[in-house]
Amino acid sequence: MRALTSIVLVLATVLFTSQAAWTQAGPDDRRALREQLERKYDLVPLTDGVGLRPKARGDVRLVEVTAGTVAINGDVVTGRELRDRLGADADAVLRLSYLSTDELREVAAPPAPAPAPPAPEPSLERTPSEPRPERDWRHRSHGDRIRIFGNVSVNQDEEIGGQAVAVFGSVRVDGKVDDQVVAVLGSVILGSDAVVGGDVVSVGGRVIRSPGAETRGSVTEVALTDSWVPFHGPWSRGWEGAPFFFSFGAVPRLIGTGVRLSLLLLLTGVALLVARRSVDASAVRVADNPLKTTVVGLVAEVLVLPILVLTTIVLSISIIGIPLLLLLPFVVLALLVMALVGFTGTAAAIGNAVQRRYSPGAQTPYMAVVVGLLVILSPVLLGRLLAVVGWPVTPVSVLLVAIGFTLELLAWASGFGAMLGHAFSGWQARRPHRGLVSPSTP
Repeated sequence: MRALTSIVLVLATVLFTSQAAWTQAGPDDRRALREQLERKYDLVPLTDGVGLRPKARGDVRLVEVTAGTVAINGDVVTGRELRDRLGADADAVLRLSYLSTDELREVAAPPAPAPAPPAPEPSLERTPSEPRPERDWRHRSHGDRIRIFGNVSVNQDEEIGGQAVAVFGSVRVDGKVDDQVVAVLGSVILGSDAVVGGDVVSVGGRVIRSPGAETRGSVTEVALTDSWVPFHGPWSRGWEGAPFFFSFGAVPRLIGTGVRLSLLLLLTGVALLVARRSVDASAVRVADNPLKTTVVGLVAEVLVLPILVLTTIVLSISIIGIPLLLLLPFVVLALLVMALVGFTGTAAAIGNAVQRRYSPGAQTPYMAVVVGLLVILSPVLLGRLLAVVGWPVTPVSVLLVAIGFTLELLAWASGFGAMLGHAFSGWQARRPHRGLVSPSTP
Protein backbone atom coordinates (compact mmCIF):
# COMPACT_ATOMS: atom_id res chain seq x y z
CA MET A 1 0.00 0.00 0.00
CA ARG A 2 2.82 2.40 0.85
CA ALA A 3 4.58 1.54 -2.43
CA LEU A 4 1.42 2.30 -4.43
CA THR A 5 1.02 5.61 -2.60
CA SER A 6 4.65 6.52 -3.37
CA ILE A 7 4.16 5.77 -7.07
CA VAL A 8 1.03 7.95 -7.22
CA LEU A 9 2.85 10.82 -5.47
CA VAL A 10 5.78 10.56 -7.89
CA LEU A 11 3.47 10.63 -10.93
CA ALA A 12 1.54 13.60 -9.55
CA THR A 13 4.80 15.44 -8.87
CA VAL A 14 6.02 14.83 -12.41
CA LEU A 15 2.73 16.02 -13.95
CA PHE A 16 2.61 19.09 -11.72
CA THR A 17 6.25 19.90 -12.46
CA SER A 18 5.77 19.61 -16.23
CA GLN A 19 2.66 21.77 -16.18
CA ALA A 20 4.31 24.36 -13.94
CA ALA A 21 7.35 24.40 -16.20
CA TRP A 22 5.21 25.17 -19.23
CA THR A 23 3.17 27.70 -17.28
CA GLN A 24 6.41 29.55 -16.58
CA ALA A 25 7.82 29.02 -20.06
CA GLY A 26 9.94 31.86 -21.34
CA PRO A 27 9.60 33.75 -24.61
CA ASP A 28 12.04 31.44 -26.36
CA ASP A 29 9.98 28.38 -25.45
CA ARG A 30 6.76 30.02 -26.62
CA ARG A 31 8.45 31.10 -29.85
CA ALA A 32 9.65 27.54 -30.46
CA LEU A 33 6.16 26.21 -29.74
CA ARG A 34 4.67 28.67 -32.23
CA GLU A 35 7.17 27.65 -34.92
CA GLN A 36 6.36 23.98 -34.30
CA LEU A 37 2.61 24.56 -34.64
CA GLU A 38 2.97 26.81 -37.71
CA ARG A 39 4.31 23.86 -39.69
CA LYS A 40 0.85 22.28 -39.79
CA TYR A 41 -1.56 24.98 -38.56
CA ASP A 42 -2.51 28.60 -39.22
CA LEU A 43 -2.70 30.47 -35.91
CA VAL A 44 -5.78 32.71 -35.50
CA PRO A 45 -6.08 35.11 -32.52
CA LEU A 46 -9.28 34.63 -30.48
CA THR A 47 -10.79 36.74 -27.74
CA ASP A 48 -9.66 34.45 -24.92
CA GLY A 49 -7.14 32.18 -26.61
CA VAL A 50 -5.84 31.00 -29.95
CA GLY A 51 -7.37 29.05 -32.84
CA LEU A 52 -5.51 26.48 -34.94
CA ARG A 53 -6.62 25.88 -38.54
CA PRO A 54 -5.08 22.75 -40.11
CA LYS A 55 -3.35 23.49 -43.41
CA ALA A 56 -4.25 20.02 -44.68
CA ARG A 57 -7.91 19.22 -45.13
CA GLY A 58 -9.42 16.63 -42.82
CA ASP A 59 -12.17 16.07 -40.26
CA VAL A 60 -10.58 18.65 -37.92
CA ARG A 61 -11.55 22.16 -39.07
CA LEU A 62 -10.66 24.29 -36.05
CA VAL A 63 -8.91 23.69 -32.72
CA GLU A 64 -9.72 26.33 -30.06
CA VAL A 65 -7.25 26.54 -27.18
CA THR A 66 -7.95 28.58 -24.07
CA ALA A 67 -6.34 28.53 -20.66
CA GLY A 68 -6.85 24.91 -19.57
CA THR A 69 -9.41 23.98 -22.28
CA VAL A 70 -9.10 22.47 -25.77
CA ALA A 71 -12.07 22.23 -28.17
CA ILE A 72 -12.07 20.53 -31.58
CA ASN A 73 -14.73 21.69 -34.04
CA GLY A 74 -16.55 23.33 -31.13
CA ASP A 75 -16.54 20.26 -28.83
CA VAL A 76 -14.46 20.26 -25.65
CA VAL A 77 -12.20 17.17 -25.64
CA THR A 78 -10.19 15.26 -23.05
CA GLY A 79 -6.51 14.45 -23.29
CA ARG A 80 -7.19 10.98 -24.67
CA GLU A 81 -9.62 12.30 -27.27
CA LEU A 82 -7.08 14.96 -28.20
CA ARG A 83 -4.43 12.31 -28.89
CA ASP A 84 -6.90 10.24 -30.91
CA ARG A 85 -7.84 13.21 -33.11
CA LEU A 86 -4.48 14.99 -33.52
CA GLY A 87 -1.94 12.22 -33.01
CA ALA A 88 1.61 13.53 -32.65
CA ASP A 89 0.42 17.16 -32.55
CA ALA A 90 -1.51 16.55 -29.32
CA ASP A 91 1.54 17.18 -27.10
CA ALA A 92 2.16 20.64 -28.59
CA VAL A 93 -1.52 21.58 -28.31
CA LEU A 94 -1.61 20.29 -24.74
CA ARG A 95 1.44 22.39 -23.84
CA LEU A 96 -0.28 25.36 -25.44
CA SER A 97 -3.30 24.92 -23.13
CA TYR A 98 -1.01 25.24 -20.06
CA LEU A 99 -0.29 28.89 -20.94
CA SER A 100 -2.23 31.79 -19.53
CA THR A 101 -4.57 33.98 -21.60
CA ASP A 102 -1.95 36.71 -22.05
CA GLU A 103 0.68 34.17 -23.10
CA LEU A 104 -1.76 32.60 -25.57
CA ARG A 105 -2.36 36.01 -27.11
CA GLU A 106 1.38 36.48 -27.36
CA VAL A 107 1.73 33.13 -29.15
CA ALA A 108 -1.16 33.94 -31.51
CA ALA A 109 0.18 37.42 -32.34
CA PRO A 110 2.12 37.65 -35.60
CA PRO A 111 5.90 37.75 -35.16
CA ALA A 112 7.44 41.17 -34.84
CA PRO A 113 8.91 42.46 -38.10
CA ALA A 114 12.64 42.51 -38.53
CA PRO A 115 14.31 45.79 -37.55
CA ALA A 116 14.47 48.23 -40.41
CA PRO A 117 17.91 49.11 -41.77
CA PRO A 118 19.32 52.43 -40.64
CA ALA A 119 18.09 55.38 -42.63
CA PRO A 120 20.59 56.86 -45.08
CA GLU A 121 22.18 60.19 -44.44
CA PRO A 122 19.93 63.02 -45.58
CA SER A 123 21.11 64.62 -48.78
CA LEU A 124 21.01 68.28 -49.64
CA GLU A 125 18.60 67.61 -52.51
CA ARG A 126 14.96 67.05 -51.49
CA THR A 127 13.26 64.09 -53.16
CA PRO A 128 9.46 64.10 -53.42
CA SER A 129 7.76 61.55 -51.16
CA GLU A 130 6.18 58.65 -52.97
CA PRO A 131 2.49 58.06 -52.25
CA ARG A 132 1.56 54.84 -50.50
CA PRO A 133 0.29 52.35 -53.08
CA GLU A 134 -3.43 51.63 -52.84
CA ARG A 135 -4.81 48.21 -53.50
CA ASP A 136 -6.80 47.83 -56.72
CA TRP A 137 -10.33 46.64 -55.89
CA ARG A 138 -11.79 45.24 -59.08
CA HIS A 139 -15.42 44.99 -58.00
CA ARG A 140 -16.92 47.96 -56.19
CA SER A 141 -20.47 48.57 -54.97
CA HIS A 142 -21.61 51.78 -53.33
CA GLY A 143 -24.62 50.46 -51.42
CA ASP A 144 -25.06 48.24 -48.38
CA ARG A 145 -25.03 44.45 -48.47
CA ILE A 146 -27.74 43.17 -46.12
CA ARG A 147 -29.15 39.66 -45.88
CA ILE A 148 -31.70 38.08 -43.55
CA PHE A 149 -31.67 34.31 -42.89
CA GLY A 150 -28.38 33.85 -44.72
CA ASN A 151 -24.66 34.59 -44.79
CA VAL A 152 -22.93 37.62 -46.31
CA SER A 153 -19.52 37.32 -47.94
CA VAL A 154 -17.18 39.97 -49.35
CA ASN A 155 -14.64 38.42 -51.71
CA GLN A 156 -10.96 39.26 -51.81
CA ASP A 157 -11.23 41.65 -54.78
CA GLU A 158 -14.47 43.35 -53.65
CA GLU A 159 -15.09 46.72 -52.00
CA ILE A 160 -18.43 47.53 -50.35
CA GLY A 161 -19.08 51.27 -50.04
CA GLY A 162 -21.65 50.80 -47.24
CA GLN A 163 -22.31 48.23 -44.54
CA ALA A 164 -22.20 44.44 -44.52
CA VAL A 165 -25.03 43.16 -42.30
CA ALA A 166 -26.34 39.61 -41.76
CA VAL A 167 -29.37 38.83 -39.57
CA PHE A 168 -29.63 35.14 -38.60
CA GLY A 169 -26.37 34.56 -40.45
CA SER A 170 -22.63 35.19 -40.45
CA VAL A 171 -20.42 37.68 -42.30
CA ARG A 172 -17.11 36.75 -43.88
CA VAL A 173 -14.92 39.59 -45.14
CA ASP A 174 -11.89 38.94 -47.35
CA GLY A 175 -12.06 42.31 -49.14
CA LYS A 176 -12.86 45.86 -48.04
CA VAL A 177 -15.94 47.26 -46.30
CA ASP A 178 -15.99 51.05 -45.92
CA ASP A 179 -18.62 51.09 -43.14
CA GLN A 180 -19.38 48.75 -40.27
CA VAL A 181 -19.75 44.95 -40.32
CA VAL A 182 -22.60 43.53 -38.21
CA ALA A 183 -23.76 39.93 -37.65
CA VAL A 184 -26.89 39.36 -35.55
CA LEU A 185 -27.12 35.78 -34.25
CA GLY A 186 -24.03 34.91 -36.26
CA SER A 187 -20.24 35.33 -36.36
CA VAL A 188 -17.93 37.78 -38.13
CA ILE A 189 -14.91 36.19 -39.85
CA LEU A 190 -12.19 38.56 -41.08
CA GLY A 191 -9.66 37.17 -43.53
CA SER A 192 -6.02 38.15 -43.71
CA ASP A 193 -6.73 40.74 -46.46
CA ALA A 194 -9.86 42.17 -44.82
CA VAL A 195 -10.15 45.95 -44.38
CA VAL A 196 -13.08 47.33 -42.35
CA GLY A 197 -13.50 51.09 -42.15
CA GLY A 198 -16.12 51.06 -39.36
CA ASP A 199 -17.02 49.02 -36.31
CA VAL A 200 -17.18 45.22 -36.18
CA VAL A 201 -20.12 43.86 -34.16
CA SER A 202 -21.22 40.26 -33.54
CA VAL A 203 -24.34 39.57 -31.47
CA GLY A 204 -24.85 35.93 -30.63
CA GLY A 205 -21.61 34.77 -32.27
CA ARG A 206 -17.87 35.45 -32.29
CA VAL A 207 -15.42 37.75 -34.04
CA ILE A 208 -12.61 35.70 -35.62
CA ARG A 209 -9.73 37.77 -36.99
CA SER A 210 -6.95 36.40 -39.13
CA PRO A 211 -3.46 37.90 -38.88
CA GLY A 212 -3.26 40.91 -41.17
CA ALA A 213 -6.94 41.90 -40.93
CA GLU A 214 -7.33 45.68 -40.54
CA THR A 215 -10.16 47.21 -38.51
CA ARG A 216 -10.36 50.98 -38.14
CA GLY A 217 -13.23 50.99 -35.66
CA SER A 218 -14.10 49.20 -32.46
CA VAL A 219 -14.67 45.44 -32.21
CA THR A 220 -17.67 44.31 -30.15
CA GLU A 221 -18.58 40.72 -29.42
CA VAL A 222 -21.78 39.83 -27.54
CA ALA A 223 -21.90 36.04 -27.17
CA LEU A 224 -25.41 35.08 -26.05
CA THR A 225 -24.47 31.49 -25.25
CA ASP A 226 -21.56 32.60 -23.07
CA SER A 227 -23.62 35.13 -21.10
CA TRP A 228 -26.90 33.23 -20.73
CA VAL A 229 -25.74 29.64 -20.18
CA PRO A 230 -24.10 29.15 -16.75
CA PHE A 231 -21.56 26.62 -18.04
CA HIS A 232 -20.16 25.55 -21.37
CA GLY A 233 -20.57 22.41 -23.37
CA PRO A 234 -20.60 21.12 -26.95
CA TRP A 235 -24.15 22.49 -27.51
CA SER A 236 -23.11 26.08 -26.74
CA ARG A 237 -20.40 26.32 -29.41
CA GLY A 238 -20.70 26.69 -33.17
CA TRP A 239 -18.70 25.68 -36.20
CA GLU A 240 -16.91 28.22 -38.33
CA GLY A 241 -18.17 28.35 -41.89
CA ALA A 242 -21.28 26.24 -41.21
CA PRO A 243 -24.74 27.38 -42.37
CA PHE A 244 -26.34 29.83 -40.03
CA PHE A 245 -28.95 27.39 -38.80
CA PHE A 246 -26.32 24.91 -37.56
CA SER A 247 -23.87 27.48 -36.26
CA PHE A 248 -26.09 28.80 -33.43
CA GLY A 249 -26.32 27.87 -29.79
CA ALA A 250 -29.44 26.84 -27.89
CA VAL A 251 -30.79 30.35 -27.30
CA PRO A 252 -30.60 31.56 -30.94
CA ARG A 253 -32.25 28.34 -32.10
CA LEU A 254 -35.09 28.92 -29.67
CA ILE A 255 -35.49 32.45 -31.02
CA GLY A 256 -35.49 31.11 -34.59
CA THR A 257 -38.24 28.61 -33.73
CA GLY A 258 -40.31 31.44 -32.22
CA VAL A 259 -39.87 33.50 -35.41
CA ARG A 260 -40.93 30.51 -37.53
CA LEU A 261 -44.03 30.04 -35.38
CA SER A 262 -44.91 33.72 -35.85
CA LEU A 263 -44.53 33.44 -39.64
CA LEU A 264 -46.73 30.33 -39.72
CA LEU A 265 -49.40 32.09 -37.65
CA LEU A 266 -49.36 34.99 -40.12
CA LEU A 267 -49.46 32.83 -43.26
CA THR A 268 -52.17 30.48 -41.97
CA GLY A 269 -54.26 33.48 -40.89
CA VAL A 270 -54.03 34.92 -44.40
CA ALA A 271 -54.91 31.52 -45.92
CA LEU A 272 -57.96 31.21 -43.65
CA LEU A 273 -59.07 34.72 -44.57
CA VAL A 274 -58.63 34.31 -48.34
CA ALA A 275 -59.53 30.63 -48.89
CA ARG A 276 -61.96 29.85 -46.07
CA ARG A 277 -63.99 27.24 -48.01
CA SER A 278 -60.89 25.32 -49.14
CA VAL A 279 -59.50 25.34 -45.59
CA ASP A 280 -62.79 24.00 -44.20
CA ALA A 281 -62.93 21.29 -46.88
CA SER A 282 -59.36 20.27 -46.13
CA ALA A 283 -60.08 20.17 -42.40
CA VAL A 284 -63.13 17.93 -42.96
CA ARG A 285 -61.16 15.49 -45.13
CA VAL A 286 -58.29 15.31 -42.62
CA ALA A 287 -60.73 14.72 -39.75
CA ASP A 288 -62.64 12.01 -41.69
CA ASN A 289 -59.66 10.00 -42.94
CA PRO A 290 -56.28 11.29 -41.66
CA LEU A 291 -54.35 8.17 -42.68
CA LYS A 292 -55.48 8.30 -46.32
CA THR A 293 -54.78 12.02 -46.72
CA THR A 294 -51.34 11.65 -45.13
CA VAL A 295 -50.31 8.76 -47.38
CA VAL A 296 -51.57 10.57 -50.49
CA GLY A 297 -49.73 13.73 -49.45
CA LEU A 298 -46.45 11.91 -48.79
CA VAL A 299 -46.57 10.14 -52.16
CA ALA A 300 -47.41 13.43 -53.91
CA GLU A 301 -44.55 15.28 -52.17
CA VAL A 302 -42.11 12.57 -53.26
CA LEU A 303 -43.33 12.59 -56.90
CA VAL A 304 -43.90 16.31 -57.44
CA LEU A 305 -40.22 17.19 -57.96
CA PRO A 306 -39.43 14.39 -60.48
CA ILE A 307 -42.64 15.21 -62.38
CA LEU A 308 -41.71 18.89 -62.60
CA VAL A 309 -38.18 18.04 -63.78
CA LEU A 310 -39.48 15.59 -66.38
CA THR A 311 -42.07 18.11 -67.59
CA THR A 312 -39.38 20.78 -67.93
CA ILE A 313 -37.19 18.46 -70.01
CA VAL A 314 -40.07 17.43 -72.29
CA LEU A 315 -41.15 21.03 -72.86
CA SER A 316 -37.57 22.15 -73.48
CA ILE A 317 -36.94 19.69 -76.32
CA SER A 318 -40.16 20.53 -78.15
CA ILE A 319 -40.69 23.77 -80.06
CA ILE A 320 -44.36 23.98 -79.12
CA GLY A 321 -43.63 23.38 -75.45
CA ILE A 322 -40.98 26.09 -75.02
CA PRO A 323 -43.57 28.89 -74.48
CA LEU A 324 -45.30 26.67 -71.93
CA LEU A 325 -42.15 26.81 -69.77
CA LEU A 326 -43.26 30.29 -68.71
CA LEU A 327 -46.17 28.67 -66.87
CA LEU A 328 -43.96 26.48 -64.65
CA PRO A 329 -43.31 29.21 -62.03
CA PHE A 330 -47.05 29.71 -61.70
CA VAL A 331 -47.53 25.94 -61.31
CA VAL A 332 -44.94 25.85 -58.52
CA LEU A 333 -46.61 28.84 -56.85
CA ALA A 334 -49.99 27.12 -57.08
CA LEU A 335 -48.58 23.98 -55.45
CA LEU A 336 -47.10 26.05 -52.62
CA VAL A 337 -50.44 27.79 -52.07
CA MET A 338 -52.22 24.42 -52.03
CA ALA A 339 -49.73 23.12 -49.46
CA LEU A 340 -50.25 26.19 -47.25
CA VAL A 341 -54.04 25.99 -47.46
CA GLY A 342 -53.94 22.25 -46.74
CA PHE A 343 -51.59 22.75 -43.78
CA THR A 344 -53.99 25.40 -42.44
CA GLY A 345 -56.82 22.87 -42.76
CA THR A 346 -54.80 20.26 -40.85
CA ALA A 347 -54.11 22.77 -38.07
CA ALA A 348 -57.80 23.68 -38.00
CA ALA A 349 -58.81 20.00 -37.73
CA ILE A 350 -56.41 19.45 -34.82
CA GLY A 351 -57.54 22.67 -33.14
CA ASN A 352 -61.23 21.75 -33.53
CA ALA A 353 -60.59 18.35 -31.93
CA VAL A 354 -58.82 19.99 -28.97
CA GLN A 355 -61.55 22.62 -28.57
CA ARG A 356 -64.35 20.03 -28.66
CA ARG A 357 -62.60 18.11 -25.90
CA TYR A 358 -61.70 20.93 -23.53
CA SER A 359 -63.98 23.89 -24.40
CA PRO A 360 -66.95 22.82 -26.54
CA GLY A 361 -68.70 26.19 -26.31
CA ALA A 362 -65.82 28.35 -27.58
CA GLN A 363 -65.02 27.06 -31.06
CA THR A 364 -63.81 29.71 -33.50
CA PRO A 365 -61.97 29.09 -36.81
CA TYR A 366 -59.02 31.36 -36.08
CA MET A 367 -58.56 30.05 -32.56
CA ALA A 368 -58.71 26.49 -33.91
CA VAL A 369 -55.84 27.22 -36.32
CA VAL A 370 -53.77 28.82 -33.54
CA VAL A 371 -54.36 25.88 -31.20
CA GLY A 372 -53.53 23.40 -33.98
CA LEU A 373 -50.25 25.17 -34.79
CA LEU A 374 -49.25 25.18 -31.12
CA VAL A 375 -49.98 21.45 -30.88
CA ILE A 376 -47.95 20.70 -34.04
CA LEU A 377 -44.95 22.79 -32.98
CA SER A 378 -45.12 22.04 -29.25
CA PRO A 379 -42.48 19.23 -29.32
CA VAL A 380 -39.99 21.48 -31.14
CA LEU A 381 -40.65 24.40 -28.78
CA LEU A 382 -40.28 22.18 -25.71
CA GLY A 383 -37.08 20.65 -27.11
CA ARG A 384 -35.57 24.09 -27.77
CA LEU A 385 -36.43 25.18 -24.21
CA LEU A 386 -34.81 22.08 -22.72
CA ALA A 387 -31.69 22.60 -24.85
CA VAL A 388 -31.08 25.91 -23.04
CA VAL A 389 -30.78 24.02 -19.74
CA GLY A 390 -27.72 22.10 -20.87
CA TRP A 391 -26.24 18.64 -21.14
CA PRO A 392 -28.31 16.62 -18.63
CA VAL A 393 -31.46 16.98 -20.77
CA THR A 394 -29.82 17.30 -24.21
CA PRO A 395 -30.81 13.76 -25.36
CA VAL A 396 -34.43 14.46 -24.43
CA SER A 397 -34.38 17.79 -26.27
CA VAL A 398 -32.92 16.17 -29.42
CA LEU A 399 -35.61 13.48 -29.32
CA LEU A 400 -38.38 16.07 -28.90
CA VAL A 401 -37.07 18.16 -31.81
CA ALA A 402 -36.94 15.08 -34.04
CA ILE A 403 -40.52 14.15 -33.07
CA GLY A 404 -41.64 17.73 -33.69
CA PHE A 405 -40.13 17.89 -37.19
CA THR A 406 -41.69 14.51 -38.05
CA LEU A 407 -45.10 15.67 -36.79
CA GLU A 408 -44.85 18.90 -38.79
CA LEU A 409 -43.87 16.96 -41.94
CA LEU A 410 -46.89 14.69 -41.53
CA ALA A 411 -49.13 17.73 -41.00
CA TRP A 412 -47.94 19.31 -44.26
CA ALA A 413 -48.36 15.99 -46.10
CA SER A 414 -51.85 15.43 -44.70
CA GLY A 415 -52.99 18.91 -45.73
CA PHE A 416 -51.50 18.55 -49.21
CA GLY A 417 -53.20 15.17 -49.67
CA ALA A 418 -56.52 16.62 -48.52
CA MET A 419 -56.23 19.48 -51.04
CA LEU A 420 -55.44 17.03 -53.85
CA GLY A 421 -58.45 14.92 -52.90
CA HIS A 422 -60.67 18.01 -52.77
CA ALA A 423 -59.46 19.15 -56.21
CA PHE A 424 -60.01 15.67 -57.69
CA SER A 425 -63.54 15.49 -56.26
CA GLY A 426 -64.40 18.90 -57.72
CA TRP A 427 -63.06 17.90 -61.12
CA GLN A 428 -64.97 14.62 -61.04
CA ALA A 429 -68.20 16.45 -60.11
CA ARG A 430 -67.81 18.86 -63.06
CA ARG A 431 -66.95 16.07 -65.50
CA PRO A 432 -69.83 15.45 -67.98
CA HIS A 433 -71.48 12.01 -67.65
CA ARG A 434 -71.79 10.41 -71.06
CA GLY A 435 -73.68 7.29 -72.05
CA LEU A 436 -76.52 7.75 -69.51
CA VAL A 437 -80.03 7.33 -70.90
CA SER A 438 -82.86 9.45 -69.57
CA PRO A 439 -85.72 7.50 -67.96
CA SER A 440 -88.20 9.19 -70.33
CA THR A 441 -86.33 7.99 -73.41
CA PRO A 442 -88.24 5.22 -75.15
